[in-house]
This record gives sequence, structure tokens and C-alpha cells, in this order.
Amino acid sequence: MEVSEFPLELQSKAFQILSSNDNTPIETLFSHIYSPQHQNQHSLRSHALAFLQCCKHHHPDLLLIKLFFLLRTDTLLETRSNAARALHFLKPSEFWPKLKPIAQGRLKVHFLSYLAKESSLHVLRLTSILLAEILSVTYTTHQNWPEALDFLVSFIASDDDNCREFAALVFKNLPNESRFLVSSALGEKNDTVRVLQASFFNSLDSSNRDVQVASFGAVVSLVRLFSEPPMFHDLLRAIMVGVFTLLHGSEGSYFRSAFAELINLVSQEPLLLKPYMNDMVLDVLQIAESDSLSEETHCLAFQLVVVMTEVKEYEHVFVNLPHETMQRLFFVPMKMLRYVAEDGCDGKRELEIEKAGMKGLKKLSAALGASKAVPLACEVFLLHVDNADWRLRRAGITMLSVLVEDFSDEMVMMGSFIVEVVRKVLELMEDSHAQVRMTTFKFMTASSNFVQAVQLLYHQRFVHVFCNALDNEQDLDVKEQAGSAMQFFLNNTLPESLTLNDNADTVMGKFLPLLQDKESSKLKNIALSTLNTVVQRCEEVAHKYCAIYLPMLLEACNDENFTIREEAARGIRICAELGTSQLKPLSIEYRPLNEKAQELNSFQDLGRESAIPLVTGKAKVAEMMPAF
Repeated sequence: MEVSEFPLELQSKAFQILSSNDNTPIETLFSHIYSPQHQNQHSLRSHALAFLQCCKHHHPDLLLIKLFFLLRTDTLLETRSNAARALHFLKPSEFWPKLKPIAQGRLKVHFLSYLAKESSLHVLRLTSILLAEILSVTYTTHQNWPEALDFLVSFIASDDDNCREFAALVFKNLPNESRFLVSSALGEKNDTVRVLQASFFNSLDSSNRDVQVASFGAVVSLVRLFSEPPMFHDLLRAIMVGVFTLLHGSEGSYFRSAFAELINLVSQEPLLLKPYMNDMVLDVLQIAESDSLSEETHCLAFQLVVVMTEVKEYEHVFVNLPHETMQRLFFVPMKMLRYVAEDGCDGKRELEIEKAGMKGLKKLSAALGASKAVPLACEVFLLHVDNADWRLRRAGITMLSVLVEDFSDEMVMMGSFIVEVVRKVLELMEDSHAQVRMTTFKFMTASSNFVQAVQLLYHQRFVHVFCNALDNEQDLDVKEQAGSAMQFFLNNTLPESLTLNDNADTVMGKFLPLLQDKESSKLKNIALSTLNTVVQRCEEVAHKYCAIYLPMLLEACNDENFTIREEAARGIRICAELGTSQLKPLSIEYRPLNEKAQELNSFQDLGRESAIPLVTGKAKVAEMMPAF
């Protein structure tokens, strides 16, 4: 809602509530917004949010005073929690600079005094975000708050877990633009760096998992304080020990949170991490190759490698990796490609894992470069497609589809690689498992120079296998994909692929019967589109089969499917445009078929009745077939 849309009555009511000593209305407002029991009452919650917006725009000072008062003094845990949420809703980056210096000073004193007394960890966690934002806006607007820094250092060095977690969360939640400024201010204080380092060592080794994970984020936020090599080395070692401790703990969520912070560290501080990357790659492999860990953990571990591939400073790491290590890295995303359902109906989890695997392959291949990625991919491909497990064979062809996106030209230049791929792809098109055949036919529709090159070089072999699939395939989905693959193949190779009469007869003999297919409209449309292309680009074939094809086109004009009717009309235009002597009788007795097709287009939206005038024409064509 825009500011101007708040009615005067609502503004007046907001002023009355915020000025009152009675906190009941504001507590009711909190309940309507934040209470779980009201989450599904959208109207009630919407009105409460509108009222809060009105307070924010018209009486921000009063609202701020009220919320800080409730946070500091209210005895109810729920009210203090909601006050912290509402203060966060106000956005400290917006309201803090607008306060007068004297108001800022008073709020700083009262806020720190309150935090020292707050006993609820839940409320402390909420207010940690608030303090981090106020601290950030203070230092980014060229002000200082040394008392807050001293307060946080004393908390992180405390023996109380609540205090340690709160201070770590404040450092962790510092916005990126203020981290360097806050770190610099801390570094100027005597012994602060030494105290923080010792405190972080203790927290990273804490038996309290919440304290431990919060410390990971705090270290990443303030890592510039520990940039001296000996100091950073010891701290990084403590981080890695903590990661593996959490990895083997009972709570997987703690490991995910800690490892996510490690990924942030790798992406944000490449100069500090660069000397340790080879060892870190081996640590990642240790996690990703473990059969005792979940697929999600494997994906998360490999995400660190993906992040490394995106940072220029880590390029040398992949270039200098031993061949065995590179192969192990390739096998990690390949493993992710194996999580597919037997029937191809993958759930959200399987799709996400496969997507992560494909992204990992793409990033890793780009980092290795064509000279290393392509030969390595060839090795991995052959190892997978010869495996007895259909999931591995499918993973092999999926990897190939990823590789051709970036290295198609380089793959074409490897003659031995082309021979091996074509041999295996032809075998996989006739694989015993439907999912393998489906993926292989899908690969053959990839718009890449590599796929087009192998289709041109081996077009006779592909014609044979495609036709066999259309003739013998029992799985309808695979048959449709095979039809799409052959259509793509013919678009790329015509007219060369049909220069042999046997090839032309074979192709037409397989696609013409599909026009009578009652089971799949998709397959019928593929057949129509493909036959139209053949007729348009191969005039000799068109003359030979026109007499058979025309009646089928006219019949397809009566189909319920609009796309099929449209494609049939296009086919009639193509046949009419050939201008052969066989079509002249039709042109004399009836309007030209070209005009008939145009009429069809104008009648398409009128339904099946629009096809009635064509019945006579179709009958006439059938009568004239002997003349052809």
C-alpha cells in the first residue's frame, strides 16, 4: 500500500495506540502478524500488516520508541520476540541514519544494557540480526561504536554458551559492506585480535553445536583479522577439524550450515585460501566418495569444487591436478546422475541431484579446459556405457550431452573419439532399458556441431537404427523421442541422407503409417512435420510418394488437434507448389490446392465442421490415384 493510500482515520488510530501506555493493542497486532495460529487468516494478517506499514510511514519515531520499550521491559517472551521482529521489519539501515545523534546515543546505551540482561536465547538470536544491522549502518556512515565492539568481544570470550553464540551470530550477520570496517575497528584495539582468536578456537571446538556453527560464520566474517599466515593456518585447520566433526555427528543440518560457511570463505577469500586448495580438493573427495553419507551431502561437498571453478585465482589448481585426482573429481558428479527413477518419473529430490551433477560436470570441464576435459570425458564415458547397471549407462550418455554444449568442436577434431561415441550411441539406442534409450535419442537432438557431424558422417547407420526404433519400440515415450531424433537428423542431413533410393523408401515407409496412429498425437505431428520437410527438400521423393501422401494430408485436416490440422495444411501447400503434371487435374476441376490450404487456415478455428467441404476433394484425389 502506498503512503498516500493510508486514510486519516487509520493514521489517527496509529498515533493513539503508539502514544498510549497501554501495550495491549500493539501486542494484539503482533499476534495477528506473527502468531502461527493466525498465519492462515490472511485477511486478519493483511490488515495488521497494513496498520504496521501506516505506523512506519507516518509515525516512525513513535513506533521505534514503542518497540524498543517493549523489547527492553516487557516480561513476556513472546512480546519481546515480536518486538525484535518488528524492529527488523523497520530496517535499521533506513531508520538509524534519520535519528538525531542524541537519540542514537541513548538507544545505544539502553540497547547494550538490555542485551546484558536478556536471558532468553531465542530473543538473543533475533536481536543478533538487529544489532548486526545497526553496527553495520553505524560504521558505513563513518561513525563509531566502540562500546558495542567491547561488549561483543567480552561475550565471545565468555564461558556462557548463550553469550558466545549471540556474539558469534552478530559477527556472522554483519552485511558484507561493513565487515572490513568492523574488522579494522577491532584490529585497532589492544589484544583484541589475540582474544578473538583464542575465543574462536574454543568455540570451533565447542560441544554446543549451535555455538560451533555460529563461530564458523563469525570467523568467515572477520577473517581479515587473521590474515597472517601462521594465524590463518591454525584457524583454517580448526575449521576443517570442526567440519569433519560435524560431518560425523547426528545432526546433518549443523554440517550443512558449517560447510556453507566454508564455501563462503573459499569464494570470498581466494588469496588466503589459494595455498590450501589442493588439500581441500582431497578433503572434498573424501566426503563426496563416502558411501555412508547422503546424496545431499555429496552434492554440498562438490559445491565447494564448483565454487572454486568460478574463481579466477583457483585456475592453477585444476590445471596442475594429477590425472587420477581429475578422474576422481569427474566421478563425483557422474554419481549424482545415477539417481533416477526406474520409470523416469523422478521426484523433486532426484531432479535436484541430477541438476547439481550436470552443473558440476559443466563447471569442472570448463575449469579443466578442452585439452584435458575431452580425453578424460572419453575415458569416463566408455567406463559408464559398458557397465551392467543401466543407471551408469544413462549417466554416461547424459555426461556426453553436457560436454557437447561447450566442447563440440574439440570433440569433432578427435577422430578416434567420434568412432567410439558413434559405436556406443548406436548400441545405446537399442539398449535393454527404456530410460537409456530415451536419453540417447534425446542426446541425438542436441543442437551441436558434434551431433550434426556424426549424423552426416554416419547417416546410413543412423537411418537404419532410427527406423528400427519407429518400427519396434514398445515404449510410447521412447518412440516419440525417437521420432523427434529422426526428424532432427533429417533436418540436418537432407537431401544427402536420402540420396539412396533404399533410404528414401525406408524413411517414407516408416513415417507414412504413423499418420494413421491413433495412440499419440505428438507422434502423428512429428511424422507430418518430417514428411513435409522431406517432400519440400527432396523433389524426387515428393513426386514418387505424392499420390499416397495427399489423401493422408486431406484426412489429417479433419483431425481434432489444431497443430496437426495446421501442419497438414502446410503439407498441401508444399505439394501444390511442386507444380507437377500429376497435380494439374486437381487445379482444373477445383481451386488450386495452394488456395485450398489457405482456406483451411482461415477455417481452422471453426472446428471440425470446417473440414466438410474437403470430403469431396479427398474423394476425387482417391479416384484419380490410378492416373498418378
